[in-house]
Amino acid sequence: MARNIKNPLLQGISGTLGRLLTLTQRPSGKTVLGIKRGKSKKKLSDKQIAIQEQFKLAVIYAKAALEDPILQPFYEKFAGPDQSAYNMAFADAMKPPEIRDVSTVNYLGRVGDTIIIRAIDAFKVVAVKVAIRTAVGDLIEEGNAVLQVNGLDWLYTATVANEELPGSKIKVTATDTPANATIKEIII
Repeated sequence: MARNIKNPLLQGISGTLGRLLTLTQRPSGKTVLGIKRGKSKKKLSDKQIAIQEQFKLAVIYAKAALEDPILQPFYEKFAGPDQSAYNMAFADAMKPPEIRDVSTVNYLGRVGDTIIIRAIDAFKVVAVKVAIRTAVGDLIEEGNAVLQVNGLDWLYTATVANEELPGSKIKVTATDTPANATIKEIII
């Protein structure tokens, strides 16, 4: 991709030249020159179709975020040069949060024991939910974890005694602003 820097011949120009090249004007004033792409004749794979669907949903979310008086300034503060709040909202919708770690060191099945979850997102994790089940799948308890002051870790405090600790399953669900959810399950 070629870039134009203060070239008087290309100043303010945009569009397609001779069905071969495309010139795009960026908000910063730069002009970007690229090869014009045509529509592919190959049949899409299932993975490509899924990505296209995700792309469509991200477009819908980004448009809605620009109409929201809270989300629009939220995404604006993340935008850099040649980016917009729309670009940031779109990027957020395309990528779910990550659950990096679920620490059960302090969970021994007693009321008051804690589980620490490290969940991150490029923008913001808005909720982390924890469900604890027995080895056979019976629900012991579930609830929301609380964000800690470091902005990375979420603390869940047990409210029910777990008499069947070995083999228990802990399911953690992290959700971000566009409601993307990531699930991680561990067995004690």
